[in-house]
Amino acid sequence: MAGVLVAVLGALWTGRLTLPGRAVAAAPASAPRAQASAAPGPGASPNAALAQARAIVAAPAAPARLLVPAIKVDAQIEPVGMDSQGRMGTPSQASRVAWYKLGSAPGEVGDAVIAGHLDWTNGPAVFWYLGKLRSGDEITVVRADGSQAKFVTDATRTVPYDSSTDALFTRDGAPSLTLITCAGAWDRQRGTYLQRLVVHATLVPTVSTDKPGDEGG
Repeated sequence: MAGVLVAVLGALWTGRLTLPGRAVAAAPASAPRAQASAAPGPGASPNAALAQARAIVAAPAAPARLLVPAIKVDAQIEPVGMDSQGRMGTPSQASRVAWYKLGSAPGEVGDAVIAGHLDWTNGPAVFWYLGKLRSGDEITVVRADGSQAKFVTDATRTVPYDSSTDALFTRDGAPSLTLITCAGAWDRQRGTYLQRLVVHATLVPTVSTDKPGDEGG
């Protein structure tokens, strides 16, 4: 079956999915890298206030696993940059997903982008069922330090394979997550699927469990 040819692997980012340097360049060291939190309330414990202050100034740990219960995805996340042709790198294995490390991290301000293969040489890959996600489905990114960023799916769309994706790689705006894979028919002549499936999700605000007056310990 053409859809499982090795050529598919390189085709995930064929065409105008080439990323412009201005849109994907890493932010300078002075740029904010964490979502600002509201100031602690009068009754917040010292421990809670300290943790909140650290969250404002410190970048989150690197994403490690992607969990999408609705489609039974529990995948290792590989950080990737751009390949020699200026395209976003792809996962090295069918069971893994790739996070674009030059953009936002999941949970930070802006849109974090994670890609996965639709299929592989031996059959379906990690995002084979991505098209079954519906609004309200939960997506969780587990970081290397055990912390989590939870998202809720709010939009799914397909776009032509050669559409510009510049707008996905943003470093501002509300924290969000975009999952991408191939879709549509396999074009043997072009060596690519003719569409891309794009799933967008928005960060779920974290609710503190600290009680006023709780000093921790």
